[in-house]
Amino acid sequence: MTVTITEEQREAAHNLRESMRIFNHAIREAAYRGLHVEVNLLQLHRSEGPTPVPQVDVLAKL
Repeated sequence: MTVTITEEQREAAHNLRESMRIFNHAIREAAYRGLHVEVNLLQLHRSEGPTPVPQVDVLAKL
């Protein structure tokens, strides 16, 4: 069985990788500056489309 990835899927995967690189850099920077960073994985349930959809919640505090 061969799976063909569409251009839209390829672009979405690229965007996700780039966003995670920036996101992880921001977390490291906040931690280095003395903030306590909490990251939680949430699930968004939708009436249409794929469900559940993962979401990330972030809190930075002293």
